Amino acid sequence: MTEKGIRYGIILNPEYGDCAGNVIDLSIEENFPDTNQWSPAFIIGKQSISQITSTIHDNGYQNVILILPKAVSVNEDDFAELIADTAITKVITDPLRRKAARATRNKGKDLIELDDKFIAQPTNQAYTSIDEELFSEDFFYFGEDNFAGFSDYTVLPNEFREGGTLPKVVVIHLTYHKTDDQIFIKHFCSDTNQEDRSNIQGKFAEAASKAIAFFDSISYNSPALDNLRENLSNGTFPGLGVLKKISILHHLDLIQKILSV
Repeated sequence: MTEKGIRYGIILNPEYGDCAGNVIDLSIEENFPDTNQWSPAFIIGKQSISQITSTIHDNGYQNVILILPKAVSVNEDDFAELIADTAITKVITDPLRRKAARATRNKGKDLIELDDKFIAQPTNQAYTSIDEELFSEDFFYFGEDNFAGFSDYTVLPNEFREGGTLPKVVVIHLTYHKTDDQIFIKHFCSDTNQEDRSNIQGKFAEAASKAIAFFDSISYNSPALDNLRENLSNGTFPGLGVLKKISILHHLDLIQKILSV
């Protein structure tokens, strides 16, 4: 993102992973010296609003982004007081949180909508009957809807799940710009041995080959697709976790290309 000149946010109080529950120490001045390239971001959730406020002030943070998930309950007065702080410039939240949205706009902050666009199925086998489906139109209409921006959970649902088992069907979820105002998501599924969890590498090759063939047919490429091609060429399987990262990379690259036009 730095190489592409894209300003990004770093979530400093993550709720999952090795740093959950703490304000992470990134050695900010050493590793992220250019404050024009990134913004500190905080999730309003498990950590109290007063703790977030203290962290912002103690570190002298500016251009702060607040992320307010749909399911998180907050005291509206405390929230309104927090976003009145001049250090806060953007609030990312579900558009149905009307009180939070109204308070944000009343304080002159940028309001960015956050929607869960990925329709998760109970099993990977379920995607075999779903070739593609509408993913988002927000990139085209967010301005008309009086938002300063739009956001999503990429090609993952908003519910965090840790761990898992080997799937019977390998699925690669990839988005593409189907029409002027619509992004669709395609589910590229493996075909063989759908009743057992054997030959994951072979199943990956089946799904990846379908993905490459489709995007070649519409003359579209991305760093993520190059990664799939490399694994196919080498006969390797990147692993299920990395495969999700590849799908996320593809989606971010797609959004960046759309917004750059």
